[in-house]
Amino acid sequence: MAIKLYWCRGEGRADSSKRNFGDYLSPLIVEMISREKVEYSPIKSADMISLGTILGKEVKSKRFIFFPRPLHVWGSGIGKPSETFSAHHYYHAVRGKKTHDNIVGSESIKPAYGDPGLLSNEWWLGKGAVKKKYRLGVVPHYVDKGSKEIQLIRSLSSIKLIDVFSPVEEVLREIQQCEFIISSSMHGLIVADSFGIPNNRVKFSDGIIDNYKFVDYYSSFNIDEPTPLIIDENFCLGKTLDLIHQKYHRPNLSRLIDNLVNSFPDI
Repeated sequence: MAIKLYWCRGEGRADSSKRNFGDYLSPLIVEMISREKVEYSPIKSADMISLGTILGKEVKSKRFIFFPRPLHVWGSGIGKPSETFSAHHYYHAVRGKKTHDNIVGSESIKPAYGDPGLLSNEWWLGKGAVKKKYRLGVVPHYVDKGSKEIQLIRSLSSIKLIDVFSPVEEVLREIQQCEFIISSSMHGLIVADSFGIPNNRVKFSDGIIDNYKFVDYYSSFNIDEPTPLIIDENFCLGKTLDLIHQKYHRPNLSRLIDNLVNSFPDI
C-alpha cells in the first residue's frame, strides 16, 4: 500500500517545467527511506508530510473536525514565528528547534531535528561519482531568477547558474559539480550540506523570501544562521570563496542524518 504524502506542488501541478526541486525531492527521499511507493495526497487526507515549510498548512486542513486524523510529521518546518502547531500529530522529526518550540505542549514531544533533504547524498548512492566542473554554483530561488544580481554574475567564468525548476536529479548533479554553492533557495543549501559542499545563503530579493525558515534549519545544528551574502558590482569570486571556506561549519551533521533515518515512522 502506498504512503499518502503531501508536498507543495505549486505551479508544477499543471506545468512540469515549474516543479521546484526542493518540493519534489520530498517523495523521492520518503520512497527511498520507506522502501514503499509514495503517492501525492492533499494534506486533509495525507498520511504524512516531510520536506518543506508546510507544517502551517495542517492548521488549515481541518483534519480534526469530524474525526481524529493525525499526521505523521518527518522533517517539516515552520515559516513564521507566529505559527503554532497541534500536539495531536505524530512528530517523528521536525526541521529545527524553532519548529519544535511552536508545537503546543512541545516539552513532552521529543522529535529528531533536521531536514530530510540532508539525505540527498544517500539517495544519490549508486548513481556514480560526479566530477567537479565549476568553482561556484549559484542556486536562485525561483522568485529571484530575473533579478539584476543574477544578470550580473551570469556571464562570469567558473560559475554555474542552477535552475531550481530543473528535474531533481539534474539539480543534484549540478550542485555536485561545484566546489562551492551560494543559494537563496533553502534546499540548495541543504543539498550542498548533504554532499559536504561549503555553502552560504545569498540574498537577491530583500523581503520576498521568509527568513525564519533559515533560522529554523540552522537551529538543528545549534548554530546561528550564517550572515547572508550580498551580490553587487564589486563582487569578487576569490574573496567570496575564501569567506565561505572560513565560515563553513555544520557540527554533528552525521548524527543529524542518523537520527533522521532512525526516526522515520512505520506507517
